[in-house]
Amino acid sequence: MSVETRRKMSPWSSDVLVDVVMRVPTLYMMDSILNKSFLSDISIFHYSATMSWMQFFRWLFLMSTLFMVAFGLFLLSNKQLMDIYSYLLSMIVMLVSYFCNLNFMKAIYTEEINKFYPENRDLWILIKEDPMNVTKILFIHLTTSFLFTKIWKFRNFNSRRTRVDGEYAMQIWIFFSFIFPLVLRAVYQDLDWFMWSPVIALTMPFVILTGDTFKSFSMHYQELSVNIQTAWMTIQTLGLQSFLENQWIRLHVPKVLRMFWCSRFVFHFIYYFYAISTEYIAANIDTTYYDYQLWRMIVKILMIRSCDTTVSLLGLTSIVSCVAHYFGILMAFCVGSESEEDRNMGTVSAVLFFILALQTGLTGLEPEKRLVRLSKNFCLLFTAISHFIHSMVHPLLMSISAQRNTNLTKHIRILAMCAFLITFPICLLVYLWSEYSASTWLLAVSAFSIEVIMKVTVSLTVYVLFMLDAYRVTFWEKLDDYVYYVQSTGNTIEFLFGIFLFCNGAWIMIFESGGFIRAVMMCIHAYFNIWVQAKEGWKVFMNRRTAVKKINSLPEATEETLRELNDVCAICYQDLNTARVTPCHHYFHGVCLRKWLYVQDNCPLCHKLIYKPEKEENEDKNQNNLQVPAANDNH
Repeated sequence: MSVETRRKMSPWSSDVLVDVVMRVPTLYMMDSILNKSFLSDISIFHYSATMSWMQFFRWLFLMSTLFMVAFGLFLLSNKQLMDIYSYLLSMIVMLVSYFCNLNFMKAIYTEEINKFYPENRDLWILIKEDPMNVTKILFIHLTTSFLFTKIWKFRNFNSRRTRVDGEYAMQIWIFFSFIFPLVLRAVYQDLDWFMWSPVIALTMPFVILTGDTFKSFSMHYQELSVNIQTAWMTIQTLGLQSFLENQWIRLHVPKVLRMFWCSRFVFHFIYYFYAISTEYIAANIDTTYYDYQLWRMIVKILMIRSCDTTVSLLGLTSIVSCVAHYFGILMAFCVGSESEEDRNMGTVSAVLFFILALQTGLTGLEPEKRLVRLSKNFCLLFTAISHFIHSMVHPLLMSISAQRNTNLTKHIRILAMCAFLITFPICLLVYLWSEYSASTWLLAVSAFSIEVIMKVTVSLTVYVLFMLDAYRVTFWEKLDDYVYYVQSTGNTIEFLFGIFLFCNGAWIMIFESGGFIRAVMMCIHAYFNIWVQAKEGWKVFMNRRTAVKKINSLPEATEETLRELNDVCAICYQDLNTARVTPCHHYFHGVCLRKWLYVQDNCPLCHKLIYKPEKEENEDKNQNNLQVPAANDNH
């Protein structure tokens, strides 16, 4: 594999990293606008509860426009973002050069200097008396001119990709323009010209930057029109979902959110660590940087600030998704699962965590309540992850038991995971009930935890039954009945827990904290976890009841007949110790034929109809009864 191929396949290649870093500032801008803190020191951007209606609508229009601009910047391509950042950097370099020239001019012409030097102060005298200051100013001039030249060269190279004649001469003139005040003062002593030299120094860079801006504006306008047409064609051809998925991948949304949240977290950590340490020192508290109370306070503040805005909540959701994804990969590796569906824990955890946050209004809570609510949401998330791990372990447990797998290591790994799924919820419940008083939230966590314990117990019971059947010499005809009874008991208990959680959620919505999102989630829970589950359970029960009725309508073979037949069941290829006889005189195990009748009513060998419904049988009997008198009349 080539280096280029590895670079493209890497999730954090240099191109991806640059693209992610360039999109993070737009998230900071959107976050500050949503948090009403964008340029709040300026009156026009400052929000106040005492605003008049006109001022409020003016502020709302301005903030909405800025938010749409920031969102539009976030959606731009990598090349367009590079161009915009290059213009911003060029303007910053020009401003730095301008203020540097002003400082240089003030260093030569001040009232204090003119007291000792009535005439204009010469540059060479200043160099002799204060060489460090002049060297610093000269270094800043050289650095800013060099940076502007390189940024201008990069921007033009990025837009044209070809070299233009006279480009090197243009770079020299730009460099000379920045150091114009120094050159003018060294060779020409006119005060009037020197006072205007900072403005003259920016003339050529400003003209170049303005010309490039107009050229790039027309070019990006054409590119934007093409992108809009392409997006519309993509939506018409592939659909809106495919278009959004492609944009999600192109913009690296999860990586951008994680970079935003991590940078914000690091900034808050440095800021609060310094602030709290300074307070400790000012209060003459004898502590060290490793003091428990200091770290406890910092962690508490960081957890509160980690989800205080909508954008930061999205960033925290992305972090949760990343951690849950790798945790799911670890769990899949521990149990030996190779299914791709078992690696979707990150997506499921992110959706659940974000829904819980919206449902509880996490960002709008007070700091102390937000910390408590965040901890409760994480507890609910942990129990949900336990259910996801069980859905990963259950098919593997059934597979190794039904296939009579003799690999002891695989059995131990899966059984150890089952032990973890039982131990973890029990420990969590013991801790929560010892630390917290009874509440609707604690009842919900307890219901989820007991439910996962029950599911694991049912899976282990079925596993034991299958393993006992594996060591039996004769065919165990009652095995299917035992498995059905165990699984139906577990499904019934799970259904009852679903009803309990619905009632618990209804109590929370009516008496504690309602909301549209909670109402929607309750409707979804009522449909999928109660109605659909009850419908499927009733369907299975009726199918089994019908199959049992079909089997009971068939005669059972005698021991003498089976001894004379000395054959095996054509479905499971096991000895026929007991059998049911079909109307077409074929012999099968009753349990095997019952499973077959779940699917169809025809014989597995000759495909003749085995069982007719009662209506068809009554119709056949009536038709036969009518045919007999007609035959007698003919005689």
